[in-house]
Amino acid sequence: MKLLPEGKSKALSAGALGAAAACAVMSLKAGRDLLTLLDVFSTPAFFLALGRSTLPVDMPPLAGFMVNHMRLAFVFSLLFWTSGLSLSLGVWARKEWGRRGAFLMLYLLAAAALLLLLFPWLAVPRPLEYGGVSLAPEFNESVKLAARLLRLGAFAGGGLCLWGALALDRGPLKREFI
Repeated sequence: MKLLPEGKSKALSAGALGAAAACAVMSLKAGRDLLTLLDVFSTPAFFLALGRSTLPVDMPPLAGFMVNHMRLAFVFSLLFWTSGLSLSLGVWARKEWGRRGAFLMLYLLAAAALLLLLFPWLAVPRPLEYGGVSLAPEFNESVKLAARLLRLGAFAGGGLCLWGALALDRGPLKREFI
């Protein structure tokens, strides 16, 4: 089988192979991180240190969820990247299941980007203010910049994901799949 098959969209094949390579690297990294985390969780000193640690009062909800469910977050990361790898290989091989899975994953990523575009405080802390007075001006400026950059990234990434999902779902690329 050729890497870029004749009579098929070369851009789709190259994009699918690029996505497969990126997902393979990230899957290996997520697997290594999960094994490291499980190794750290097996020591009693970790739980003693975690029990004495303090968390910020106004922690973003996603960060708070990840702190409370560390293992789940790492397992989700591993499953996400491995499913991305298998779906991109399915798209490269022009399998219908790969196309369906890929556009559904891209729609979900676009929806998550829209959520972060509308509510960046899910992932970025809110500025520290009390009664309209800034308590930490430098921190507040960096948080506002982080929120702007997150919105910009969510807009660009969500747009690309939506464009890719629509191209696989309703575009002319749909005819290439078996």
